[in-house]
Amino acid sequence: MEDFIKLIHNDKSIIETRLNKVYADNNEFEKMCAYSFSVGGKRIRAILLLEAFKICRDISDIAIDFSVALELIHNYSLVHDDLPEMDDDKFRRGVLSVYGKYGQSNAVLVGDELLNNANLIMFKAIKQLENIDEIKNAISASEIILNSSGINGMIYGQFLDLENNVENLSDIEKINSLKTGELFKAAILAGAKLGGASDNDLAHLEIYAKNLGLVFQLQDDLFDYDEDVELNKKTFATVLGKSEVEKKIEELNKISLQEINKISGRKEFFVNFIDYMAKRTY
Repeated sequence: MEDFIKLIHNDKSIIETRLNKVYADNNEFEKMCAYSFSVGGKRIRAILLLEAFKICRDISDIAIDFSVALELIHNYSLVHDDLPEMDDDKFRRGVLSVYGKYGQSNAVLVGDELLNNANLIMFKAIKQLENIDEIKNAISASEIILNSSGINGMIYGQFLDLENNVENLSDIEKINSLKTGELFKAAILAGAKLGGASDNDLAHLEIYAKNLGLVFQLQDDLFDYDEDVELNKKTFATVLGKSEVEKKIEELNKISLQEINKISGRKEFFVNFIDYMAKRTY
């Protein structure tokens, strides 16, 4: 596990080195944009994309570019989530959010810019390709990311969350599958497609990715259990109970391990990632 942790840190360093070059601080607005992703973050989704690419191929610039693009999309969603009409949070990760530091209007613009730039980064990366199969794979990968972050995924999940019409477990599952799970799925499937994974491998990876997104949310619900009970908030943990959620996590991890062992490419990272996630404490 020690070598695995080193790999995680190395991937994170690669991504953050490229992230830090996205905005050059030439003006106040660029500083605001850079601030949005400079105040912490685990970069899990970006790392998953990078490692999914490495299932079939060694790391390359386009994999890093797509990882950075996905990280920008994730961060734009956080910037907008903090706005007064959304979650109304002036703090994120223990420091001022973009909204808290720069105000509501600027936070809207920063989020818009991060999303716009994510698309631009992917398109520029695709333009550098010459091999027709690699071009097709890259276009498909960008489509996966944009589909999962839009009305068929994350954005619709946020809409349903704001509607606050949660009545049963099915509602909770739908919202979290869209709002949280879709970007995890996008990270793994886009990275694998970009790297040229087979349809068979993609099918097994999709099950793995869906389970991973659900496990991530189930863990978050366990971490927030006491607070959610006080707020009378319906989550997996408050509806099912902590012991049932823990049992569900074990079941999902078992299925994920079975699925990842069916792929033909390099699978060691994703086998170890199940254990890594099981030990997550925040």
